[in-house]
Amino acid sequence: MSDLEVTGGKGGIEVAVGDLRAAAARMRRTAESIARDTPRESDIELTTAAPVVGPDWGLGARALGAPIDLAPLVGRCRRELADLISDVAGAMERLRELADSVSSAATNYEWAEGAARDLVSGVHAQAMGIAWLITHVTGRAFGVLDEGDGWDVVLTPAEPRGAVPVPKSAESLLAGIDSLGFEGRVRVIELPCADGSTTWVMQVPGTHGGIESAGEVPMDWPANVSLMLEATSASKIAAVKALERAQAGRAGPRDRVVLAGFSQGGIVAAALASDPEFTRRHRVTQMVTAGSPVDEFPIPDSTSVLSLQQAGDPVHVLDVSPPPGRGNWTTVTSSAAATAKGVFRFHDLGLYRRVAAQADRSPDVSLAAWRRDLAPALAPAAGAKPVVHEFRSERRWQNRDS
Repeated sequence: MSDLEVTGGKGGIEVAVGDLRAAAARMRRTAESIARDTPRESDIELTTAAPVVGPDWGLGARALGAPIDLAPLVGRCRRELADLISDVAGAMERLRELADSVSSAATNYEWAEGAARDLVSGVHAQAMGIAWLITHVTGRAFGVLDEGDGWDVVLTPAEPRGAVPVPKSAESLLAGIDSLGFEGRVRVIELPCADGSTTWVMQVPGTHGGIESAGEVPMDWPANVSLMLEATSASKIAAVKALERAQAGRAGPRDRVVLAGFSQGGIVAAALASDPEFTRRHRVTQMVTAGSPVDEFPIPDSTSVLSLQQAGDPVHVLDVSPPPGRGNWTTVTSSAAATAKGVFRFHDLGLYRRVAAQADRSPDVSLAAWRRDLAPALAPAAGAKPVVHEFRSERRWQNRDS
C-alpha cells in the first residue's frame, strides 16, 4: 500500500470540475440534436383513404381474395409512433435535467474550493504581514534575518564534487541537488534533446549559511525571508546569473528550462517560475520542489509543477497554505517514517529522494501525466552528452543604509 497522497494535477478537483462542465455541455448538445431530428406527432401522415387490393399475378383471380383493410394496422403504427416520440421527449428532458445537475455540482465544488482558498489566503496574508514586521524589527535591531535590497552576487566556475547524475526523473533531479553540497553552489545542466531543442536543467540547493544579515552565502536564512515576503533574494539572483552564464546567449526559442530545488532551492524555483520578467526570457516547462513552502506562488499554467511534501516536515507548511488543486500543479504528500531524529528529521533530502522515487513509479493519474510532460524535456538526442555548468556563488554587501 502506497503512503503517498496526491493532490491536484490532471486527476485533481480543478480538472474534475472542468470535466463535469464539459460533460454537461455534451449532454445538452446531445439533447438538442435529438430534438432536432425527432419528428413531432403532428408531422405524422399515415393515410388510410382506400382499402388495398391484392395483386393479380395472371392466375385469373385475385390471389389474395378480398381487398385488405390497413386502417387498423395504420392506427396501431400511429399510436406506437406517438408513444415513441413521447418517450424520446421524456428522455431528452431527463438528459437536460441531468446536465443541469452536473453543471450545478461543478459550480458547488468550485465555490467550496474557492471559499476555502480565500479563507486560507487571508490567513497566509496575515502570517506574511506578521513575518514582515518581525523581520524588519529584528533586522534593524539585531542584524539578523534581514537581507536588505542591495546585493551583488558574484559567480565563480567550479568543478563538480563528483559524478553528476544525468537528469531522467524526479528522483534523479533531486539526486543532482544532493551532489551539490554547500558553498552557495548552483548547477545548470545543458541537455541536447531528441527534438532538436535544448533543455537547461537548473538545480538549487537548500538553506545553508547563518542568520546574520551580511553573510557571503546567498542561500542563507535571510534569503528565505526575502523569498517568502518579496519573491526575490540573493539566491534567486545567483540562479538567474548561473543560467545566463551557462547559456551564454545560445538559448533558442524552443529551448526548455526545468527547475529543481530542495527547501530554499524550491522557493527559488517557484519565484523564478512566477516571475514574468524571467519567464519572458526563459520557457519554464517543469518544476520539481522538495520540502518547500511554495503553494501561494502564482506559477502560470504553462509550467507543470511537482511539489513533494513530507508529513511532519515543518518547513513546507511555513506558507500557511494547503496545496493548490490546479491542473498543472501536482502535490505529493508522503507519510513515510523518518530515519533520523530531531525537529527537522522529516526535512531531509535523502527522504525526499525516496518520495520522488515512489512518485516516479506511481500509477496515479496526475503523476503519470506529470511524467509524460517531463519526458520530452529529458529525452537526449542520439549520442548527445549533458554538459555540466557549475558555479560557486558569493553575496557581496552593498550600501545597505544608503
